[in-house]
Amino acid sequence: MTYERYGQQPLDAYARSLELQENAIEEIPEAASSNYRGKTSYAPYPMIYMEEGEGVTITDVDGNEYIDFHCGVSSIINGHNPEQQLSVVREQLDRGAYFATTYELEAETASLVNDLVPGSDRTKFISTGTEAVMTAMRLARAYTGKDKILKFEGMYHGHTDYALMNYHPPTEALGTRRNPNTIPDANGIPRKTLETVESIPWNDIDLLEEKLDREGDEIAAVITEATLSNSGLLWPEDDYLDRLRELTREHDVLFILDEVVTGFRIALGGAQEYFDIEPDLAIYGKSLANGYPCAAVTGREEVMEFIGTGSDEATFMGTFSGHPMAVAATKGNLELLADRDDDAYERLRARGETLVSGLRDILADAGYNALVPDFAGFTYVHFCDEDSNPEEWTEWRDVDGNIDIEMYERFASEVIGEGVFFPPKFGRINLTHEHTDEHIEAALEASKTAAQRL
Repeated sequence: MTYERYGQQPLDAYARSLELQENAIEEIPEAASSNYRGKTSYAPYPMIYMEEGEGVTITDVDGNEYIDFHCGVSSIINGHNPEQQLSVVREQLDRGAYFATTYELEAETASLVNDLVPGSDRTKFISTGTEAVMTAMRLARAYTGKDKILKFEGMYHGHTDYALMNYHPPTEALGTRRNPNTIPDANGIPRKTLETVESIPWNDIDLLEEKLDREGDEIAAVITEATLSNSGLLWPEDDYLDRLRELTREHDVLFILDEVVTGFRIALGGAQEYFDIEPDLAIYGKSLANGYPCAAVTGREEVMEFIGTGSDEATFMGTFSGHPMAVAATKGNLELLADRDDDAYERLRARGETLVSGLRDILADAGYNALVPDFAGFTYVHFCDEDSNPEEWTEWRDVDGNIDIEMYERFASEVIGEGVFFPPKFGRINLTHEHTDEHIEAALEASKTAAQRL
C-alpha cells in the first residue's frame, strides 16, 4: 500500500498509526468497525489513530496534536470530555453498567429531551440513528396502515435496507425527476424491500405536491433532513419545509424529521427551533450524547403512544436501547447545553460564519471555483467544476458530478498536516461550543497554507 504524507509532515510522524493500521487490516475488514473510519476513507493517506481528546484538542498515538473540526462526525458539540458530562457518566458507572430493568435516570433524561425539543411529547432511547430511523419508519407504517416511505435523493438515513437507497446515486442513472429509478447504495439489499421506499428530488415543492396527490393514499411517511446535511449542505428553499408540513397533513401522511446531524447543533432545539417546524416524529443522535452511542425517537403523543405490545401496535425493543451509560452521557450533555447562557448558540453561529467567510475568501484568492455553504453548526468545502454555478444548487443532482472530491482530499491532508483536523474525506466541518476565535484563526491559517500548496 502506498501512502502520501499529510502536508509537509513525513510518514515518520505517523509511524505508530501506520503500524496499527497494518495490524488491524489482518483482523478487521477495512481495518475499522465502521467503513467511514476505515482505510478506504483515508487512502492514499494513512489512517490516524487518535488516543485522547480534551476540549477541542485531539492527540494521536504518535503524539501529534490537532484542533478538532471533525468533531466525531458531528457528534461532539460540547468539546471532548467536558467535566459536567463526565461526572454524570462516572456516577452511573459506579452504580453499575446494566441491569435489564428501567432506572430513574431514563425518565429524567427523556423529560429533558421533551423540554428542549419543540415537537416532542414523548421520547424513546435507542443506540444509533440508523435504528431510530428504522423504528420511526415502522411506527409510521403501523400508525397509518400504509406501506410506503418517501425519501429524497442525496439524503442519508442510516444503513438499513429501507433507508440505503438513492443516497449518492449517479445522476445519469436516476431517470426522470417525476418517476426516478430506485438505486440501492450497496449490494445485498433485496429489490422487494425497496418496493416500499420511493425517492424524489429534494427542494421541489411542486414535485412533492404532485407525488402526494398521486400516491398519498399509499405513503405512510415523508422523511427528510432540514438541510441536505450528508451530501454537501444545501439549504431548503423558502417555505419548503412549511409547505412539506402542510402537504403531509393534507394527505394524512406522517412527517419524520431526521435531526441526527442538526439536532442540538444548529440550535438548542435543533432544526425544529431554527426553522419553526413541528414534525410528527423526529430522530436524534450524534450531538444528543456528545460522542456516546445514544439516539432517540421523539414525537407527538398520539403517534408515540402507538408504540406498545399489542398486535396492532408498533414494537420497540433492544437490549441496549436506553442503556444507562449512554443515557447518563445524554443527561450530562443536555444539562450542559441547557446551562450555557442564552447567547451560546449565537456565538457558535458567529464563529461559524467567520470560518465560512474566511474559507470563501481564501479559496477565491487562490483561484478556485469553490462552495462553502452557509453555516448550520457545520459546513463543507467543495471544489467545483469551472463551468458550474454552485450558488444555484438546490438538490443532489446539482452536486453530483460537479465537485472534485479528490481535490478536497488533498486540501484536507494539507490542513491536517498543519495540525487542524478537517474530515479526511468528503464530509462536514464542525464547530463545538468550546471552539474560540483563536481556533478559527488557526483553521483559516492552515487552510490558506493548504490552498497555496495545492
